[in-house]
Amino acid sequence: MRTYRPSWRGGLLAALALASALAPHAASAAWPPSPDANMADPANWPNDPGYAYAEDRDGQWNYYSFLPPAAPGVVRRADEVASGMSIDLAWRISIGDPRVVIAVTDSGIFWEKPDLLDKAYLNRRELLTHKPFQAGGAPCGGAGDLAGFDCNDDGVFSVSDYATSMPLPASDRNANGVLDAGDLILAFSDGIDDDGNGYIDDISGWDFMKNDNDPYDDTRYGHGTGEAEDSSSQADNGIGLAGACPRCMFLPLRVGDSFIGDVQAFGESVVYATDSGAKVVQCALGTLNMTRFAQAALDYAYENKVLVVTSMADENSRHHNMPAASNHTLPVHAIQYDGASARASRSFLDFHPCSNYGGQNLLSASGTSCSSEATGQLSGIAGLLYSAALKYNTVPQLSPGEAQSIFFFTADDIDVPASREPGSIYRFSQPGFDQRFGYGRVHASRALEAIREGRIPPSVDIVSPRWFEVLYKDRVDGPIQIRGTISAPRANAYDYVVEWASGVQPLEEDFQKHVLDRRLNLDPTFIAGTAEPLALLDVRNVTVSHPPDVDSPFGENDHTITVRVRAVAHYGGAVGDVSGEMRRTYYVHSDPDLARGFPVWLGDSLEASPKMADLDGDGVRELIVPTGGGAIHVLTLTKAGPVPFPGFPFATTPIDGFTSPSESETPSHITAPGYASGKVDPNLAREGFMNAPAIADLDGDGTVEIVATTYAGTIYVLEPDGSVRPGFPRRLPRIPSCPRGPDLPPPTGPCMDEDQRITRGAFASPVLVDLDRDGHLDIVQAAFDGKVHVFNAGGAPLPGFPVEIRIDPENNPKAKSRILTTPAVADFNADGVMDLVLGSNERLGTSGQFGAITVVDGRGTKAPGGPILAGWPVSLSSFELFPLVAEGIPNAPAVARFEGKLAAIAHGNVSLPFIVPTEPGGQSSLGAPPANALPVRPDPMDPTKELRGLEPSSIFGPLSRATQPNTMLPLFSSPSVGDLDQDGVPDVVASGGSLSLTQALQGGGTGAGEHLLAVWSGKTGAMLPGSPFLLEDFTFFNNHAIADLDGDDYPEILTGSGGYFLHAYDGCGREPAGFPKFTGQWIASTAAVGDLDGDGTLEVAVGTRSGFLHVWHTRGRTDGVIAWESYHHDNRNTGSLDTRLDQGVPLKAKAPLTADVCEADRLPRPLEAAGGCDCRAAGQGRGDGRAAGLVAVGLALVLARRRPARS
Repeated sequence: MRTYRPSWRGGLLAALALASALAPHAASAAWPPSPDANMADPANWPNDPGYAYAEDRDGQWNYYSFLPPAAPGVVRRADEVASGMSIDLAWRISIGDPRVVIAVTDSGIFWEKPDLLDKAYLNRRELLTHKPFQAGGAPCGGAGDLAGFDCNDDGVFSVSDYATSMPLPASDRNANGVLDAGDLILAFSDGIDDDGNGYIDDISGWDFMKNDNDPYDDTRYGHGTGEAEDSSSQADNGIGLAGACPRCMFLPLRVGDSFIGDVQAFGESVVYATDSGAKVVQCALGTLNMTRFAQAALDYAYENKVLVVTSMADENSRHHNMPAASNHTLPVHAIQYDGASARASRSFLDFHPCSNYGGQNLLSASGTSCSSEATGQLSGIAGLLYSAALKYNTVPQLSPGEAQSIFFFTADDIDVPASREPGSIYRFSQPGFDQRFGYGRVHASRALEAIREGRIPPSVDIVSPRWFEVLYKDRVDGPIQIRGTISAPRANAYDYVVEWASGVQPLEEDFQKHVLDRRLNLDPTFIAGTAEPLALLDVRNVTVSHPPDVDSPFGENDHTITVRVRAVAHYGGAVGDVSGEMRRTYYVHSDPDLARGFPVWLGDSLEASPKMADLDGDGVRELIVPTGGGAIHVLTLTKAGPVPFPGFPFATTPIDGFTSPSESETPSHITAPGYASGKVDPNLAREGFMNAPAIADLDGDGTVEIVATTYAGTIYVLEPDGSVRPGFPRRLPRIPSCPRGPDLPPPTGPCMDEDQRITRGAFASPVLVDLDRDGHLDIVQAAFDGKVHVFNAGGAPLPGFPVEIRIDPENNPKAKSRILTTPAVADFNADGVMDLVLGSNERLGTSGQFGAITVVDGRGTKAPGGPILAGWPVSLSSFELFPLVAEGIPNAPAVARFEGKLAAIAHGNVSLPFIVPTEPGGQSSLGAPPANALPVRPDPMDPTKELRGLEPSSIFGPLSRATQPNTMLPLFSSPSVGDLDQDGVPDVVASGGSLSLTQALQGGGTGAGEHLLAVWSGKTGAMLPGSPFLLEDFTFFNNHAIADLDGDDYPEILTGSGGYFLHAYDGCGREPAGFPKFTGQWIASTAAVGDLDGDGTLEVAVGTRSGFLHVWHTRGRTDGVIAWESYHHDNRNTGSLDTRLDQGVPLKAKAPLTADVCEADRLPRPLEAAGGCDCRAAGQGRGDGRAAGLVAVGLALVLARRRPARS
């Protein structure tokens, strides 16, 4: 990623660059193109240097309506006539309209990017007292809303209108060498909300992460800038590349410091964008949560005719990215060319491996930078669509439902017949919709032609049941209502039909067999669905039956049905009939093990792991469940179903800006139109939980407290009656953006920039431990400010804390990084005081592909030798795969004793777990095993020598069903420890993926790779007989509960994935009867195990990211083997096997689990469906499929996902 930091000191070249950017350029003589222009003729191209193809560059192939020349010997697929989305042809109709604003919700903006300097939307209502002026102070021209603002008479209010009244260098307030919107913000912020919209001085967007009026990208990540360039860059200005909608304006809305963030900030940005008049919201995000507030914001945008374009995500998986898998969004994924370059490619319909699939995958957009670029390009095309609607005076205003259906029925269907043949080299596709390609490749020109010709389809909307909801046929007493609306106000009349069919991608004839309702010749003023449901679906009579699809080898879609609502608008005349539709993916299932009344929808996502604890002292555990929307639910299981515990649910405080009166450091936004009108309830905007609570008796009074920390950084301590303990809540320190520019005052405390990547907040769970040995538990909280905070039971900071974690201050003197890991607890120096083991997001090494764990002395800065124990930190290989959640060491360590030796267990991203004793010993290089690593094992090449550490992860157990040869790479999850084989020594559990999976993500190899769960013997260092075990998707944020669920005395590992299942594998790879458990949704939380109904047997509880809480009965017993009962081992979150559980025992089996025992129950490989190779759409895979080493693997993942600003 290139960064731009010019200053006026030695910044003459930067000044010249700015002058060039803002000065008029010689436009192409044929720009904008005429209505009949031949867009394959270079004479009609914009003069942006990156637009044209050449032998050594692809150009903007994804815009072309033609095929660029092929390299010698390359034969193109006969059915393909265009390399891209025909944006060039769409430009013959419209190149955009500055009245169309695209709100870019992302990581912020590089204000100084030349192609964006004059494209940032300026809020003239905040600048009425700061108008630009002509030479000599004369007022500027302009008509209507532009009166007094349009100094250069171009019909647009933009930064260039201030070129005269704000001369450089004096006006360069942010010292980047150019005049930009950031300079206007610094110059004209006067503390007055001139437009009365609840956001003071919102001159050009807003920073919803920091809650200030400057959305610049303070960490210089660049993703948001790249997004703005995709959709909104100027064209024909002789600079860079062309944006899809070169005349549209963009509104920068910062919701995080990367493409990963809190959905509450996104929700607020959507309301703001809608109130600000944006027509399109561009969202290339993967949010950490999904909430009722965010959904209300999306509903508000939809009702106000704002289209929200969202990303399918980038991991070649089926997991349901948020907020894309929500109502009122338009998800899109990426397709690309299939060779090393456009010239070397046979096809331009290749499924991008850095992209997801599924029933919600509605459209394909062309680009090489994953679903993020697809989102940006489709947003720009949507800007063109809305611009055309203005040009052709489309009344009433174009709605999102209409826009979506226009894209559906004008798309290029991706149907490669050869993909359905056995052994095909192509990704599976079929006529019409399919889960890999949706309705097809966006065709921008045909979409705009539909506007021009008045061929506007009905608006079709489905809101209930929700995406991917499981409909339990044994738990309903009547038909399920299909809720939504259909309208066609422009037509003479309309019809609609509601149908269902089995599978995620039924064919047209499959739907025709199952018509739920049909209405004909409806009046165009009638909106169907407002007074009654669109149809009724009686799942008790539904039999799901369809051939297995190649993308569901584990039966992920076995229970799937699709409900489709299709409407036809009757116009008559030349327009004729125009169709529109929407679909939803559901599951029809039954599970006799589900506890009565479950699953329960809690309204907000459930990334935070549940806990079980007896809150009222009756000897039976309650179920404690925090939500991503800021609630803590406590449920008691009864024979009639779950019942809320008195005093719950508890609600956190509102997010910044949503209290009245507001905090002194943040303004209040509840007067914004979206909230003041009652359309969006501001009470829903609360600080959410991403982590597990801790539960214990803090002060020894005989009652337990619940300790929970929000993602925004507020620590709560709740009494069993739901009241807040005195001294709480406790807010972690605020971390603003670092000021920019020589005229700005220096920071008064820690701040955030590209070196100090810290902020307020927490992902780590609180840990309860008595550090000061006063008999009361203290609260340990690792935080995003890079510090470990400790508070006593009354809320006061413990002496010696906080401790700032700086792994390598000598080589990285400026680096400050967040801490994601939940600390583990043990006395590492045998002084009687518990110490804290944790990792940091700090990246080590010249390429940043290493991280480290360290041990903090329990006395903190009061320790005589300093806060870090001698011999620590220990470095590990750890590739920077994603910002925030996968850089440095984001995975929480564990602690256990191995044959009496205390040790920490940790791994990085795609690195072998280390078992590190209290005295690690030296490391020969970064990431090398410590000299004293455990276990000690004989060298297979020389029996007289010994090796240390676990066996290489390429050596699988003899009974593993995983493909071999391969390598298992721990990834995105935290290790657990327990005696799986019952040999008296704990074993190490980690989940991740195969080397072939990482190759597939970069487009190499011939298959999709495998998701794996591995167990290494703590005694021998070898994988257990059945390890690694197969999973169906990534295990983001997962930890692994370990308990015997079937009463055979051998514990199972409970692991959920993004592929819908909760597995329970023992050391052989066997699962108890009834497992795996199907949820139909993404599981990111760790299951909790305990007796919730007092019958002596274990229940298992887990939540999904869609907000459904599941509880199942099992045959496991409370006196059986329970090694790891919930997230981070126990209710105090100590992460230590030394912490005694109040249920179960660690060892019970009469004999260890051996390969001979496993051999008797050897399992077959997963089903392999005929047709399709699960590899590519069209064209052969790149690369030769050979392993390139871990460094190449890590870099492949980095390059696949990174979406930087264009350089």
